[in-house]
Formats: sequence, structure tokens, C-alpha cells
Amino acid sequence: MSTLSRRLLICLTAVFLSLATTISAQETTETVSISTELQSAETDQQVLSILMVPLTSEELAEVANAWQGIVHAQMDEIANINLKVLTASATEIDALRTQLSTMTTEQFALQRKYQSVLKAWGRKGGAAEDLESHENYLIGLKESSLQTTDSITLLRTAGNWMIARDGGLGILIKIGTLIVAVWVLAFVAKFIRRVTQRGLEKIPHLSNLLKAFILTVVYWLAFAIGIMVVLAAFGVNVGPLFALLGGLSFILAFALQDTLGNLASGLMIMILKPFDTDDYIHTAGTSGVVVEMSIISTKIRTFDNQIIVIPNSKIWGDVITNVNASDTRRVDMVFGIAYSDSADHAIGILKKLLEDNKLVLKDPAADVFVGELADSSVNIFCRSWVKTEDYWTVYWDMLARAKTTFEAEGISIPFPQRDIHVHQITADASDK
Repeated sequence: MSTLSRRLLICLTAVFLSLATTISAQETTETVSISTELQSAETDQQVLSILMVPLTSEELAEVANAWQGIVHAQMDEIANINLKVLTASATEIDALRTQLSTMTTEQFALQRKYQSVLKAWGRKGGAAEDLESHENYLIGLKESSLQTTDSITLLRTAGNWMIARDGGLGILIKIGTLIVAVWVLAFVAKFIRRVTQRGLEKIPHLSNLLKAFILTVVYWLAFAIGIMVVLAAFGVNVGPLFALLGGLSFILAFALQDTLGNLASGLMIMILKPFDTDDYIHTAGTSGVVVEMSIISTKIRTFDNQIIVIPNSKIWGDVITNVNASDTRRVDMVFGIAYSDSADHAIGILKKLLEDNKLVLKDPAADVFVGELADSSVNIFCRSWVKTEDYWTVYWDMLARAKTTFEAEGISIPFPQRDIHVHQITADASDK
């Protein structure tokens, strides 16, 4: 190898070693910087939480010990100031108390950071006995500091905490923010429900009961998701909450079997739509208009304005008669006349009454005929078609008009009667 080539190789090696040393120094500087920031009392709480994310359990143990030292050092200063307060003159004591109050407020902040380090350590698998020693130190520290600080200093410290952004003022701000967030969430959930309602209106053959159920689920689901987001934004760990809800749902599934049966029945009613709100139904031994339905029960209002609540499982397990399922209904009526009266005359009267009634439909045509020769009367069947909502109006009107017209035309409406024939037996006949 030539002398020039050898010199060039030496220069390149020197440059490479220089660069490697510089990069290593930078990495060392960054490591020291991160390590120093993790163990600095000036580090912000949020920054501290971010820096602790990649650390292992062993590294967090070192950080916890470092923070114990930070808290210990400042408490040592506070203890010395407390000793000076005991022997200070009247002119010095006020300044010492002010200094003591400021340092106590700072101590509270340091203890919160220390506590956050312990929580991170516990999440990473820190030993319970090691964590307990640190936590016991914190508890003892708080109790001892309250007992050894004079009342005037405590009042000043409480006042400083109330107006501090990370103290009472911060809590008030968080509470106000939470209230505003809940109000906004309610508004957003209502907006989502309105949008969903417009979409459901475009879907044909969807029952009002199912629409109401879907809208309720959408509203509360949007609200619950929003609450989770807000809690996460406030630093609350929502992971354990999901685990708790999962465990509770498993337990409630066994405890509320009957309720779950009602839930399943309610969903089947909403999907298959045997009836809807404002329908008149006969089911589970009762009759009335469907007022409201939830996933658990159905409310029915009777004609005398009673509200009956029926579990959905009883409705789904029984025969359901929906009177309002069709647009039209047939009014079946039976009028009894005496055998001595003219059936054709009575039929003509009833047909005339039906023709004069504007609520009776022309198509299908009404039928009036002799349907039965009963024991005490000739029964004339009168069958007419009306709109479903006009059923009872036509029914009561035809009864009243038929009674009045029959009386005016001399046609009697007989009541049940029995003829009794008495045979008299004479004395002579009895002797024979």
C-alpha cells in the first residue's frame, strides 16, 4: 500500500471515529436530559406522564426513589422553617408563614407527581410491597405535615390552594367544563336523533314502536360515547369501566331472566309489527288502545281511561287481535222482531237507515236478511261496512234509529217469553 493511500485511510478512520464520538455524546446528552427531566421538580405533570410511557418497571422504580428524595428534601426545608416559626419574632413570623405556605403548596404538587409515578409503576407490574412502602411514606407525610403546621399557616395554604389553577380553581374549572360538555353532548345526541329520525321516515313499513326504540337507543348510545370521550379527555381511565360493565352485564343476565324475556318479546313485537301505537287491540285478557311501548312492557288505555301495563312476554305469548289492522270493518248487528210482524217491512226499514247514514260505505254493499228463527223472535241480520274509526259511531247510531223507527212503524221488538198451557181435569174424569 502506498504512503498516500495509507494516509487517506488514516484520515477517513479519524473522521469516522469523530462522528461516532459526536453521535454517542449526543445520545448520552439526550439520555441524561430525559433522565434529568424525569427527576426534576420543575417538570410539568403532563410531560412527566408522557416521559414515563416507555419506561420499564425497573426504570420506574428508580424514578420513584428519585421522587421520594425530591419530596423528602423539600419536606426537610419545610420542617426547618416550622422550627424557625416557633422561635421567630413578631416581625419575622409573618414572612416565614408566607414562605411556609408557598412551599407547602409546592409540596402538594410534588406529592401529586410522586403519586403519578407510583401509579405508572403499579401498572407496569411493580411489586406490591415496594409500592406499599412508598404509599405509606406519602400517607405518613401528609398526616405529619398537617399536625406540625400551625393553624394560621394552614389557613393561608388552604387559601392559596383555592385560588391555584392546579387546586380548587382548577377543580371548579373542570366541573364547569364537565357541565358544559354534558350540555353539549345532550345537544349533539338530540341532533343525531333528529337526523336518524329523518332517515327512518324514509323507510316504509316501519312501525312507530320500532322507530321510537331505535331513536331512544341512538340518543343514549351517542350520549354514552360522548361521556366516555369527555372522561378520557379529563384523564380518567375508562378501560376498567368497560371491564366493570362487562362483568355487570354477565351477572344481570342471570338475575334478570324474566326482564330479558320481556326484552326479546318487545323486540319481536317491534320488528314483526302485530300492532302499533294508537291501535285498539285485544290481548292478555284485556282490551284497549296502545298508548306507549318500551322494550319491557306495553301501556294500554281502556275506554274508561284506565292505564294497564302488560309485560311484553305475556302479550307475545298470547293471541293478539288488532282491531285497527285494516282500514275498514264490518258492523254486525242483529235485530229481533215478533213472528206476527212483517220481516220484509223490517228489512226495508233497516236498508233505508243504512242508505241514509253517510258513514256507511257503498262498496262493499250492506246485507240485510232473515238470519235466524229464534224461540221468541225472528232475527234479522244487518251487516254493513264502515271505516275503522267510524265503527262505534255507526253501531250506536243504528241501534238508536232502528229502535225509534220500529216503534213508529208498529214493529215490536219482543223479549223472551214462554206460553204455559194449563189442562184442567174434572172429578168425573178422575174417577174413570
